[in-house]
Amino acid sequence: MKQQNGNFKDQLADSMIGIGIALAVFFWIFKAVLQMFVSGNANFLAQMLGTNLSDYYDRLIVIVLFIFFGSHAQYSIRKRRVAELALSSSEEKYRSILESIEEGYYEIDMGFALRFYNDSFHHIFGRSRQELFALDIRQTMTPEAAIALTEALTGVRTTGQSAHTLECEVNTPSGVRRIVELSASLITDSQQEGTGYRGIVRDITEKKLLERQVLESLKNVKEARTGVILGLAKLAEYRDEDTGRHLERIREYARILAEELARQDRYRDSITAEYIEDLYHSSILHDIGKVGIADAILLKPGRLTADEYEIMKTHAVLGGKTLSAVHAHMKGHSFLTIGKEIAYHHHERWDGSGYPDGLAGEAIPLAARIVSVADVYDALTSKRCYKEAFSHEKAVEIIVSEKGRAFDPMLVEAFIAHTADFKGIYLEMQG
Repeated sequence: MKQQNGNFKDQLADSMIGIGIALAVFFWIFKAVLQMFVSGNANFLAQMLGTNLSDYYDRLIVIVLFIFFGSHAQYSIRKRRVAELALSSSEEKYRSILESIEEGYYEIDMGFALRFYNDSFHHIFGRSRQELFALDIRQTMTPEAAIALTEALTGVRTTGQSAHTLECEVNTPSGVRRIVELSASLITDSQQEGTGYRGIVRDITEKKLLERQVLESLKNVKEARTGVILGLAKLAEYRDEDTGRHLERIREYARILAEELARQDRYRDSITAEYIEDLYHSSILHDIGKVGIADAILLKPGRLTADEYEIMKTHAVLGGKTLSAVHAHMKGHSFLTIGKEIAYHHHERWDGSGYPDGLAGEAIPLAARIVSVADVYDALTSKRCYKEAFSHEKAVEIIVSEKGRAFDPMLVEAFIAHTADFKGIYLEMQG
């Protein structure tokens, strides 16, 4: 149909000069006939040829004017035809490109009805071209995705800004659910009024499946790592029957304190979610060095002698060296980076009177300072072979009294803010 229309326009352009001459002759004949009636001279030939030289001037001017009109019309028609051919060629090239790309391309009206889409689009959505035409695109999606798309396109219409990487779940007629990534921009008319939306659709089902598999694998690795850490820590704990669920309580206390510090401006950038997770898992390795302490000292029911106490204190160095040796065989950062700091320094004191290195203040690694408070609270509220358990209230009183001496003042404030949480864990995980 377009070809026939184009041929007609070409033929019309070619004949415009002839039409101009024919119109001039017609006008000439019409004037001659009119003159016959007006002048009473019935000689048509005389009226056509004219009776004087001025008549020829009139006819020549008429012919020139009509030829000029015909040539101008011919030029205009040809120019428009060239423009139409260029536009048609551009559209064909544009559509050819759209049909050849792997991504789906779509155009919908303001009512979300599909008006144009390429082959990739209907393959992604699992529907024929006939099924998709004029279909509300939201009907191909899950209810949640349809709502999300409506909100996104409303935002595009309101702001004029394009929407990028909107994830939607698509239901195909075969029952296969696909995950697509969709973009959208506003289509406007000459008055800049919105007439619809256009965008690209990518099938990311396999990508999302792979991501889920990777996350599941990572989760399994983390669970295995946690099991190994807990197993290592239990080596020391199993030798002391009075410790009960000490390790489980310690990591919960440590996480509470770390999360509170993370809310403070001073630590907001350094205490990340990853740091808290590593601290949570590695905190239970704080006493791993006790594996190297003789039972006679570790399980002695009474007060240790000065010499025995010095031997007991070596568990910090033993634990730190053990974890350092393991860490040396691991590439990059790992939870053992924090674990060895805790093992070495969780008995340091804020005033520098602790062991093994006598570190003071912020020279003591943050993780060790956190576990120090958690460990002392748990030791105070737990029964040991050499002491009875203190009440929660007494333990809080002792820790607060050691603010600025044994403990980081900021950590004591964090502890005070969560004493109720500490008590809840203590009551829940007794024994």
